[in-house]
Amino acid sequence: MSYATAVMCYEAIICPRCSSVSIVKNGKTSQRKQRYLCKDCRRQFIRDYTNLGCVGAVRDLVVPLTINGAGIRDIERVLFLSTNTILKTLLEAATLADEPAYPRRVHDLEMDEFWSFVGAKRRQRWTWYGYDRQRRKVVAFVNERRTDAACRQLLQKLAGCRITRYHTDNWQSYAKFLPARRHRTGNEGTSRIERHNLNFRTRLKRLQRHTICYSKSAAMHDAVIKLYAHHSTTGHHHF
Repeated sequence: MSYATAVMCYEAIICPRCSSVSIVKNGKTSQRKQRYLCKDCRRQFIRDYTNLGCVGAVRDLVVPLTINGAGIRDIERVLFLSTNTILKTLLEAATLADEPAYPRRVHDLEMDEFWSFVGAKRRQRWTWYGYDRQRRKVVAFVNERRTDAACRQLLQKLAGCRITRYHTDNWQSYAKFLPARRHRTGNEGTSRIERHNLNFRTRLKRLQRHTICYSKSAAMHDAVIKLYAHHSTTGHHHF
């Protein structure tokens, strides 16, 4: 083999943590795979993983797929990851995701609630949330039952926000806690949040009405909704 051919066949090995090319061989694994060591950050790694859950670039696809309509089993089939790896990745991502940051003032806040279930349809779990009409974003949400306490909890999250007008449907809880002079009811005032309800159900497979995909735990249900709310408000939900 000529020198030129040898140079053309050379492939640089890059550290998956710091992207350094200062890499040396560092023995072999029990499966006889070559192990490498980064001289800069001291990270040990191999290049040919049998378990794709060890590959960060593959795990990074779990959240985008989830908030674009894929269920757990869909991701398992496409990425060849185990169910436990997918669930763990989603829970960890939700823990790191921030709650929606509400602005100091909202002129028109639309409020609504939609239901799904956990485990069985009798175990309903309602998502209450506020939607800023002008900014077109979710500003706060609560996952609970359809009770006055849940409505009160949502309003407490918005306690530091000056809201000019509230727009809701005729559900009784809103009339109990919202100031009557700034409260408007009717379909015309909630058309945008009703449209956003469709976004939730379209993007998250477990919320779709005609599907066999559903949440088996409240923790996972809430984590996925938080991830969608986080990515939709930060502008990174179009992957």
